[in-house]
Amino acid sequence: MNIVLIPAFEPDRQLIKIVNELYQNNFQIIVVNDGSGEEYDKIFDAIKDKADIVKLNKNSGKGAALKMGMRHIKENYTSCENFITCDADGQHRIEDVLKVNEQLDSGKKLVLTIRERKGKIPFRSRFGNDLSKFVYTLLTNSYLSDNQSGLRGFSINNIDWLLNVEKNNYDYEMNVLYYAAKIGLEITTVPIEAIYIENNASSHFSPVKDTIRIYKSLFSLAFGTLLSFVLTEILMLAASIAFDIKYLGFIVSSIGAIGLLIHILLNRFVFLRKITIGDDISTIVFTIIYYFVYTLICKLFYFIFPDVSLFINFNVVYIVCLPLRFFLHQLIFIATTNRNKTL
Repeated sequence: MNIVLIPAFEPDRQLIKIVNELYQNNFQIIVVNDGSGEEYDKIFDAIKDKADIVKLNKNSGKGAALKMGMRHIKENYTSCENFITCDADGQHRIEDVLKVNEQLDSGKKLVLTIRERKGKIPFRSRFGNDLSKFVYTLLTNSYLSDNQSGLRGFSINNIDWLLNVEKNNYDYEMNVLYYAAKIGLEITTVPIEAIYIENNASSHFSPVKDTIRIYKSLFSLAFGTLLSFVLTEILMLAASIAFDIKYLGFIVSSIGAIGLLIHILLNRFVFLRKITIGDDISTIVFTIIYYFVYTLICKLFYFIFPDVSLFINFNVVYIVCLPLRFFLHQLIFIATTNRNKTL
């Protein structure tokens, strides 16, 4: 049995539409009423014959509603093999839900939908998605072309760790991806059409408050990346005191090698990620390319500003190279995706 789980806060008739479509396609449907209030009872009454409705007494956030639904699945649907999370605002077509379901039935453990950008996209959605990709990539050293889509699929075997993921609002969904990467769980991506009904007016996502909450949560989780950054800063400061510019290549390559070793050791022995030889090779190739370009830019910066200290040189170039890191991770993701399609 595959279940579709829908968290719903103050829904409109789009919820009735998606429930009817899911019901016609023989899905078991669970809708979590996230404290919507009595004025929305008519919406939930319209679907009660087709969906199992779980109610939270007060609005607790999307993450809390998803966890409530998962606990309900675990306790009441013992024959469930997979479940799909879907938004209540009509952004996800039944055809795309079926795509996710097909991947789960083929044995995939975690399926993430990637919204294709076609036509006019609301500014707050485009800006939020682009910023999210950039920050997520820099903090986790992994790239996803869309990490905010609510249409996802999970094997029931994932439910225990999903229930233990921190936070209860929109930041929960980002944390899920972080934890999945942390434990080395393969994320299968499926392209879908991006739908924004009435300029995404029905969304309860706050561009400022929820975005700050997401990044605050992500920064708190990305301890390994932040630790590597602090250690790199210490090494840069020590190197700038002990050496001059003629040792730049040696300094940067040494810092890169030490940073690479720290990254591999943290992932393998502290975070216990399931790292393959292929992952290590990709990381090594990425590090070589990145620090080679980094060295060239450092030398160029010194040539233009010879009186600037080596430590400031390192940090200015580090900031300049942030887009390069993002671009390299993007290339690795695209290359991996294309390779998987040909297998």
